[in-house]
Amino acid sequence: MPDNKNSGMLEDFLIQMADKETISAAKNCLKTAMNTGVTHFKKVHFSKALIHTYLAWQNEPGKPLGQSITAHSLKPDTEIAQIFIEWLKRSLDF
Repeated sequence: MPDNKNSGMLEDFLIQMADKETISAAKNCLKTAMNTGVTHFKKVHFSKALIHTYLAWQNEPGKPLGQSITAHSLKPDTEIAQIFIEWLKRSLDF
């Protein structure tokens, strides 16, 4: 993950930038869909399915991940995002 501390994919990192209540509702929907057998994604890709479900519920569904940050569907002002931004600035000597 971009924080180099936790395991996971980029989507796991981005989930932490999502609205907590909405991501929780999306997670419940996905679990229900999995339990009824209507999903076909691998269990390891749950985070990918989750973030894209969340983004489908936003004002402009279907935006790519990066544009979702710019549009504030994913919150760039969260603590984890700010830590990543500061690390990136230090790494690139900004």
